Amino acid sequence: MKKGMGTAIIITIFMGIIIFGYGYALVFGLLSSETPLIFIIIAILIFVTIMWALIINLIERIKEIREEDKDDLSKY
Repeated sequence: MKKGMGTAIIITIFMGIIIFGYGYALVFGLLSSETPLIFIIIAILIFVTIMWALIINLIERIKEIREEDKDDLSKY
């Protein structure tokens, strides 16, 4: 595994944990405050979409790292 690939995976996992925790706390708070169900569903859909975008971004980054001889981050 290349260095950039490992870094991308670690960052994605870290961000996923943060977003999941924030989403869990928000939905739990909405449930305890008797918020209408539609707002809870919208909040869940927003966080699922963000998690999906993280996974898609990770897949694209891994493809990019495999295709290139040099990692983009090493240029800076």
